Amino acid sequence: MDHVSEYNVDEGLLGLGPDIFLHLLSEMKHPQDVRKFLAICKKFHKLQEHPRFLIQISPSFIIKEQSQGRQQGMQFIHSDGEDYCTIAIDPIIREGMIRIEIIFDNNGGRISGVGIADASCSFAVGSIPTNDGNKEKTVRYYNKGSLNHITNYAIRNQIYEVGQRIAIEVDMTTVPRRATFFVDDIEQPNYVIGIPSEIRFLAFTYVRSTSFTILKFEKLVQSTAKGVEGSQALEWGKEWK
Repeated sequence: MDHVSEYNVDEGLLGLGPDIFLHLLSEMKHPQDVRKFLAICKKFHKLQEHPRFLIQISPSFIIKEQSQGRQQGMQFIHSDGEDYCTIAIDPIIREGMIRIEIIFDNNGGRISGVGIADASCSFAVGSIPTNDGNKEKTVRYYNKGSLNHITNYAIRNQIYEVGQRIAIEVDMTTVPRRATFFVDDIEQPNYVIGIPSEIRFLAFTYVRSTSFTILKFEKLVQSTAKGVEGSQALEWGKEWK
């Protein structure tokens, strides 16, 4: 059997069932190889969405002091103090296509946000994401819709509310590396290219007893970013207009 057509069974590949294919896919190290393999047969394309094949990542919140709050499973709960709280999330992302999905359970009607940070960033207790020279090393997507980097409030994506799902997908395999934002699975038009080779995700909140929860943190086989009408690439390290 030296031709692909000889392996076709009912428009599929072999007759070995999805588990065999999941094993084969899991052994592939390069996303490009996975995409080529899936393209051979559309019938098995949905394997990329199979729960076994999506590699779940266990997050760890970087909490400097107990006064900031606490981690409870996949949830961060702000302390009873009224103070700015920027929480970076381990592990450091260096490779692959990674998607995190966060929901703010409550924010007290005040500012909150998510973003990405150069892995070298450290956020002090009581700080906002831009303090201590971190403005140029972070991209922040706030609940009022602003997407900030070196420039503040010039670029806007969708406003999001408590209870909505905010996702960031980083693709470290493409050139240039990119970060795409989603609200309730709706891709946002403004995305960032040229992101650092090592990043962490972050979340920011302010009001006492507010909280956010990580719903998903996973390694993808294929990017979910398709591009939308009015899409605009914003370059890391540049001023945005």
